[in-house]
Amino acid sequence: MAPLTVGHAAVDFTQGVLPALLPALVTRFSLSYAAAGGLVLAATAASSVTQPLFGRLADRREALWLLPFGVLLSGGGLALATVAPTYALVFLAVLTAGFGVAAYHPEASRVARSLAHARPGSGLSVFSVGGNAGVAAGPAVAGVVLALGGLDLAVVLGLPALLCAAWLWRLVPRLRADDADAASARGLEQGVDRPRALIALLVGVALRAYVYFGLLSFLPLYEERVRGRSDGYGALLLSALLFAGAIGTLAMGRLADRRSPRRLMAGAMLAAAPLVALYVADPGPLGAVAAVLAGAVVVATFGLSLQLAQDFLPSSAAQAAGLSIGLSVGLGGVASVAIGLLADQVGLGASLASCAGVALLAGVVAARLPDGRPPRGGAVRSSGAPVRSAP
Repeated sequence: MAPLTVGHAAVDFTQGVLPALLPALVTRFSLSYAAAGGLVLAATAASSVTQPLFGRLADRREALWLLPFGVLLSGGGLALATVAPTYALVFLAVLTAGFGVAAYHPEASRVARSLAHARPGSGLSVFSVGGNAGVAAGPAVAGVVLALGGLDLAVVLGLPALLCAAWLWRLVPRLRADDADAASARGLEQGVDRPRALIALLVGVALRAYVYFGLLSFLPLYEERVRGRSDGYGALLLSALLFAGAIGTLAMGRLADRRSPRRLMAGAMLAAAPLVALYVADPGPLGAVAAVLAGAVVVATFGLSLQLAQDFLPSSAAQAAGLSIGLSVGLGGVASVAIGLLADQVGLGASLASCAGVALLAGVVAARLPDGRPPRGGAVRSSGAPVRSAP
């Protein structure tokens, strides 16, 4: 599990770095805000829309090569974006990095679930924390590098992913053997596909994306523009929120091995609603604690939704992961725009408060899902999906 988690951290590190590079890129190329937003859109679209396609590929045939390949593309694309001489080439480099992110996640999620067969909650939570750590570390490391040498030094930000890709390439034979051993231990047991349950889950994932990206994108701005605090305070509060989310992910994963993941996800989102509302209403320490706790419960559901998606589509575990993760990323960008437009009309506080109502709705949707672990039925596959060839 460690190589998959480290790879997850490396590939998501590149996602965390890009927003930190935008001010420097805007200065170098005299970009408009729309052009800068186009770079974020390119990375988001490439990393989300194509994930189900890479998942389909991984489910049809042995595709462990996607692990080093995806990390290589993400790191290489990021490095090229820092040295590209024109905006068009920066755009292509960012697009390449996004494709790398999309290539890695589905197959890595499938293998993580395979290796954690007896304890899927714990295994997938550890895997998810790797991504959380990578995204959180990206802006911090990029800020230090830019302060030391600007964009001329920023090319080194692609180095962690490139080194990780080389490491994963060497480990592919071992991962293939471990995956085959895990498949042999499972035998022919296979759950039944439940596409309606998966669709309902994805609705909940879309609602959660609104809440998560609303906090991620606008919490620092709310602290600075509305409450008059420094941007450093907002960044610190956001870091605490993400750190609490990593702890919550690990704790929730362990609980998911003994409790219903569906009930845990519903409870977490229902708890997030009053916490977000309290944060918006209280500018003092109580509100800050509520924001951190809201991050803990919202981020903690990412591993749960990944587990449920694979439970609902067991014949195509990689594609299920691509749908779950890709939808979270893709709709997150849409949610940020929607909340921003709402803030322009009714104010930033009211738009953030809307996240509380959406969290409540997400909890209701999760509560109405069926339980994630279906009855076992030999090798039956209700969807008629092709059987993945053995490694």
